[in-house]
Amino acid sequence: MSQTQTILATTVYGEASGNYDGSSQDWYSDPAQAADYYRGRGGLQTVTFSLDGFQGIIKLQATLDTLPETAKWFDVYEIGDGIVPLTDYHPESITGNFVWMRVNVLLFDSGTINSVTITY
Repeated sequence: MSQTQTILATTVYGEASGNYDGSSQDWYSDPAQAADYYRGRGGLQTVTFSLDGFQGIIKLQATLDTLPETAKWFDVYEIGDGIVPLTDYHPESITGNFVWMRVNVLLFDSGTINSVTITY
């Protein structure tokens, strides 16, 4: 049975939400449990980005560490170029025995991140 976790809920440019203060261009989401958090779920997860006029860069980051507060994070996928606004519903298969995932949003200048979710 598959499980879906929300890495980032709806975030609108200029409106404070979650870790976004409404004005920062660069920030991180809270970490979400990835496939290997439950040991034995395998290493394949599908991350889905839903964007509407988003101008910026979203870097999907992962860690193999069990404690997200002290984890060593690394980039596993990137969407957006920081220049051209992007409206897209984009699922991407990511392989790796990751315990946690988060997004690092950079150069956020306009638009809406409807959601970033992970399914495994």
